[in-house]
Amino acid sequence: MADQSATVEEGQAVVLPPHLWENFEKADAELREFYGVSPGALALMRLWLACGASYRVRAEFERSVLDIKHRGLHPNEHGEFDEDCL
Repeated sequence: MADQSATVEEGQAVVLPPHLWENFEKADAELREFYGVSPGALALMRLWLACGASYRVRAEFERSVLDIKHRGLHPNEHGEFDEDCL
């Protein structure tokens, strides 16, 4: 069994494998290099999670687990279908 460590924030435990946590650490290091400041890897992870709209989570599930490659229509950034989807 791989070593997993939990990140605890405000009573919610999130267990990330090291290779996934490295993505946030890399983004943190890049922001510090490019801009001289970063909110830190944990804050970047929370930001990424906060931006994950339900329709995007569902679409990733459909693509990866259900092997659904394309939809005929694509919702806008709010998950709603409009004339731009055509």
